[in-house]
Amino acid sequence: MGARVSLYNGWMRLTGRRPQLELCQEWLGKQFLPASESGRAHLESLCGILLHAFQHVAYYRDCLLRAGFDDNEIRNDPVAALGALPLLDKRILREHFEALKSDDLASRNWHVNTSGGSTGEPARFIQDSEYHLYGMAGKALFDVWTGYKAGEPRVILWGSERDLLVGRETVKARVGRFLRNEVPLNTFRMSEQDLRHFVDVINEVRPVQITAYVESAFELARYVEQRGLKIHSPTAILTSAGTLFPHMRELIEKVFQARVFNRYGSREVGDVACNCREQDGLHVNPYTHHVEILREDGTPCVPGEIGEVVVTSLTNRAMPLLRYRIGDLASWAEQACECGRAWPLMQEVAGRVNSILKTRNGTFATAALSTMMYFKDSEKTKPFSSFGRYQLVQKGLDHLVVRLLLENEALFAEEKPLLIHNIKAVFGNDIILDVETPTSLPSNPSGKHIYIWSEVE
Repeated sequence: MGARVSLYNGWMRLTGRRPQLELCQEWLGKQFLPASESGRAHLESLCGILLHAFQHVAYYRDCLLRAGFDDNEIRNDPVAALGALPLLDKRILREHFEALKSDDLASRNWHVNTSGGSTGEPARFIQDSEYHLYGMAGKALFDVWTGYKAGEPRVILWGSERDLLVGRETVKARVGRFLRNEVPLNTFRMSEQDLRHFVDVINEVRPVQITAYVESAFELARYVEQRGLKIHSPTAILTSAGTLFPHMRELIEKVFQARVFNRYGSREVGDVACNCREQDGLHVNPYTHHVEILREDGTPCVPGEIGEVVVTSLTNRAMPLLRYRIGDLASWAEQACECGRAWPLMQEVAGRVNSILKTRNGTFATAALSTMMYFKDSEKTKPFSSFGRYQLVQKGLDHLVVRLLLENEALFAEEKPLLIHNIKAVFGNDIILDVETPTSLPSNPSGKHIYIWSEVE
């Protein structure tokens, strides 16, 4: 294994990618600095991206001038200048694509990327080599937090065919995976045969880390537990691209006998935050991102209050995404993390904006219901075993559609009354409840399974 790590480091030097490892090492040296020091560097970066946007991006220049900000005003109060900008979303990206480009693109190494399309039509945006450098350094930093060293064996359970391109990779991509010591497993489809294959590969490769879609890791853990199989225990499981509910974390850690680290981000802005070993929340990297959590009226949430996550990337000057609505709900942590890092700390993400179920009294029901869809009892000791994947669609505050992939029809007849009882315990006995048992549940364009979806405005 040591030889493989050395081979990887040599490849990084030869291909000019050493700077991302050096940047990662720099952040590791700064991660326990007092909040005043990391905060000062953060404000400098925020000021830098705002000045660049004002000087080189027509859309932001117009917005800032209308709000009464020029270069000097931005330098004096970058937080106020940022707050004067309107929120950015996919519709604005599509409608103002040209105006959001930096006018110095000719001097940059850049490419066009697209969002995953998990909430509708994908959006296009531009990212440059500086953004890529900081993004890869951020990934390396979060990997170190999990106990993983670059070049050690890693299995990737990923569902997006556009990311993996399994079977259609170029020779260069295959060589890169070999040198990185990565084994990709495409979870776009997860039949019983696929799941058994995943178990066999993990047992053969014996990875130090498994990187996975949240739902892919959860479904695999569920399969292993139900079948009574043995599976290799890695040093860590790194989950991403989905909401990690408490019961999911508990099952994954129980089956794999490994700690789960949740990583948070998106295609548009990259990896924003990650758990440390304490699992007290998600540490936001202050050198790459500025995060706001806002109420519906646009005012900031207080710690513990759930609001919409709005992200500003500090590193992409080709097309700065400032105050981007990432599409999630979360809250700031109410207490500092025990690890001692003074970086901004988010609680675990509550869910997508369009996947938050509400009750008539206005409370969020997603987390409670997600647990009740897995466990029969409030003590969380007896999971349902008659169905696998499920999908909940809220048609109205008093109307819920439940779709289940049955695995044992006879057993479901016994478990169905208890499932209905669990749901009504959250929504009330008078809710209209449609229980359907289709033969398949579609994934979204990114390959993610949609567990919960709300059509309530």
